[in-house]
Amino acid sequence: MVRHLVPTFALGALRRGKEIEQFLGPVERDGRRGVRWITLSPGRAGVGVYLEEVEDIPSETFRDITHQLPLDPDDETWGKEITTVATPEEAISLAEREFGTIADRWVNQGFVSHEYYDYVASGRPDQTD
Repeated sequence: MVRHLVPTFALGALRRGKEIEQFLGPVERDGRRGVRWITLSPGRAGVGVYLEEVEDIPSETFRDITHQLPLDPDDETWGKEITTVATPEEAISLAEREFGTIADRWVNQGFVSHEYYDYVASGRPDQTD
């Protein structure tokens, strides 16, 4: 199954008003291990850029990271709004520049949990000890 969007399809999804996401991998906050992902969400004011950082539950079968507890209890349940930019191109550029996203690793909304499960199944590479 091909789940990643080629760059033109990622831009097309945003232009059609659809969210795209990218799994960013492990993160540590105040000694707590977690994982994070970024969401680009088009709306009336432009394209919102959201960052979600949640606990990495030590389970080989738990897949849905969207239901895990945020590392920062003050974060909203839908992620921390980073900014809103005018165009899809600006949103993707900002995500690459500020968060190290990769052009051909975007997925449609809802598929970030599949990316997380691949990360778990591969032994959680790049996890800090």
